[in-house]
Amino acid sequence: MPSSPKTKTDLIFTSECPWDNPYQGGDKRVLFVCSAGLLRSATGARIYSGVYNTRCAGSEDYALIPVSDSLILWSQQIVFVNKRNYESVKRKYDLSDHDVVVLDIPDMYNHMHPELIKSFEEQYEPIK
Repeated sequence: MPSSPKTKTDLIFTSECPWDNPYQGGDKRVLFVCSAGLLRSATGARIYSGVYNTRCAGSEDYALIPVSDSLILWSQQIVFVNKRNYESVKRKYDLSDHDVVVLDIPDMYNHMHPELIKSFEEQYEPIK
């Protein structure tokens, strides 16, 4: 008896590389990382979501969504808002094979604050 056809979800999660699947499209996958994953990285993920496939996470254990194996494997580029966040994640994960960008954005902005957006545009890239 032939087996039933696999669903899209079955195909994604039984593949060797579920984070790299055609159903997500071809946009570059960019992970933005700050301390808690709530303000700076969430702003970065939001403002660049029209250009890239974005996610945000936090480098610390108290983060709403902490950096994880899955997010590291999913990402094609990781943007850290500052060196402290980069160093925190680097202690837990080998990032030597990753495209890493480290910015210098202090933890003093609310989500989507105009000065925060300006910092991303000056230090990362202009919003297209």
